[in-house]
Amino acid sequence: MKYSRIWLFLSCLMPVVLSGCRNDDSNSFENKVFISADSYEQTLRVQRDENVSEMTYGLTVGMAKPLDHDITVVLSMDKELLDNYRHAFYNEDAQLLPDANCNFSSLRTYIVAGSISSEVLSLDFVDLDKLDYKTDYVMPLSIKDASGEEILQSGRTVYVVIKEASLINVVADINDNLAWVDWKDKAPLQNMEQFTMEALINANSFTNEQISTVMGIEDNFLIRIGDNLHPKNQLNIAYGKHIAGQELNARGSLFVEKPLFETGQWYHIAVTFDKGYIKVYVDGDLVAEKQASVEGGEVLESVDFTTGESIDGTGRPDEDDGRPRAFWFGFSYSTDDPTARDFDGMIAEARIWNRPLSADEINAENHFYKVSPDSEGLVAYWKFNDEKGASVTDHVNGNNLKADHEFLWVSLELPEK
Repeated sequence: MKYSRIWLFLSCLMPVVLSGCRNDDSNSFENKVFISADSYEQTLRVQRDENVSEMTYGLTVGMAKPLDHDITVVLSMDKELLDNYRHAFYNEDAQLLPDANCNFSSLRTYIVAGSISSEVLSLDFVDLDKLDYKTDYVMPLSIKDASGEEILQSGRTVYVVIKEASLINVVADINDNLAWVDWKDKAPLQNMEQFTMEALINANSFTNEQISTVMGIEDNFLIRIGDNLHPKNQLNIAYGKHIAGQELNARGSLFVEKPLFETGQWYHIAVTFDKGYIKVYVDGDLVAEKQASVEGGEVLESVDFTTGESIDGTGRPDEDDGRPRAFWFGFSYSTDDPTARDFDGMIAEARIWNRPLSADEINAENHFYKVSPDSEGLVAYWKFNDEKGASVTDHVNGNNLKADHEFLWVSLELPEK
């Protein structure tokens, strides 16, 4: 079923100047009218696999100081600027977007007296599923008139680019940050005898003294990188089991001998658990497996991912004074430095299933990059593609993540082309 998707690009008060392209007045704004944008190349990525056919770009115009009268701003489709775009943005193969895909009800907006910004002008692009995406499409939009007011030449034109979306277009960099689960439905992740944990990761560095934490629960079940007496870039699974009469959990671990992770490279991690038996896959290859035995010989037979409690009303777990440990991303346990065991890198496509995925399922086409939220057995799905803010949506059961502060959101294309 086809549907519309609206992308309203939040604007800045002053435009970004295209250095080397238009420099006649780039350092002299005075009180001229300009298109408000954080970049003069605004890209709409069309998710063809989700049957997206329509998208909307929200355009605003502004000026430095308010006036005592209304300003009518008239824009136009400036097709003769195609070559300017090709050269300025190094996209020589770009083509003009056909008029049939531009369903603009108006190319006119207003800055009312006393204001420095117009309301959002919604520009609808339609029938995007009918385009041939062998190339990118561009529609230059320029200010033609502003009630006689001067127009800032370096802010006169925005290039709206239509291109096919990759399977992943945005990820989160979680360096110096941490995230926890804001539980809405714990039942699907309690006392799990079978499960699979997955994530795509890309490390900027392995600078922590010992451990970089990906996801899980300290002394329960945790995917992490590095440890004391082990390389800082060695993937390992740390787990623990409560033994009656013991204050601390009995521990065990599974270290992956190869590959040792490199910085700047994407890896898909999948860890399956089947009633005490662990398998670890990296990029679809089985790289380690063992029985989840702990000190003393007992076997970890199930894992509860919903432990931990908040005592201050924020939802953030508090693990002090012997309280249960909680599920985190980029964090292991309370220390004087909460980021001492963080993960300096990017993450995407974190998932938990209530069954051990087979090697064939893990290696299915595009599985690393995207799955359906309706997939059998999927009980948590944090895509880390929310684009802004300090939270991450769970696309299955509403158990969203909250972070200590806003993530650094990174635009990219995966799989890499």
